[in-house]
Amino acid sequence: MKTVYLALGLMMTGHAFAASITGSIGVKLTIYTQCSVEGSSLSATQTPDIACGGRPEAQPKVTQSSVISDANTKQETRLVTVEW
Repeated sequence: MKTVYLALGLMMTGHAFAASITGSIGVKLTIYTQCSVEGSSLSATQTPDIACGGRPEAQPKVTQSSVISDANTKQETRLVTVEW
């Protein structure tokens, strides 16, 4: 019986100790201006120009791949992926 009381007492002190710990987390949030995409005058090999906030660390990674290529109409459908 004493071991049951000891186990219950230890479980209660663990919860009380965890609830009494305080601290802080330093977080910084930087919100840049909106992005603009310029893709109206692109050739088949160019990726669209994307400008976000005018800072190098805010620029996204732009990749493209050909999805569908039609030889009859000589048209190509491309998938452009923008990753931040």
